[in-house]
Amino acid sequence: MIIEITLVQAVTLAIAVLGAVLGVINTWHGLDKSRVKLLVRPKHAIPVGGADPRLTFCIEVINLSAFAVTVEDVGVFFKGTAARGSIVQPILADDGTWPRRLEPRSSVTVYSQTPASKFGDVIKCAYAKTSCGYTQTGTSPALKQIARNGL
Repeated sequence: MIIEITLVQAVTLAIAVLGAVLGVINTWHGLDKSRVKLLVRPKHAIPVGGADPRLTFCIEVINLSAFAVTVEDVGVFFKGTAARGSIVQPILADDGTWPRRLEPRSSVTVYSQTPASKFGDVIKCAYAKTSCGYTQTGTSPALKQIARNGL
């Protein structure tokens, strides 16, 4: 049995397939825009000038969402335990308020001493938690070095 397709039918089929693919892409894009997206980057901090020399650790949080989010907690998680090292009184370079509302594509850097566990646990990753309960983690070569050296 041979099925013959006319040019009109082939064009109609191609347009229908294109419409279905674009519909799936549009749905995925719409769902992706409504998600909270944060980039969490732990870093070394080098105190200069009159800065407190104990501030050798910082966490940068960048809002990659299409809407504003409020970051209310930052810190580190430790390996092999549910314990976390929250930065309770973060120091901000711009002397802004905490918790911090981040507009889309804006960032905040929180400075502190290197968090340490009272049990001597090794740092696994940094985290940032929003007021809506979303938690994003992040790691970096600097954090791996800090964890390895126990700074």
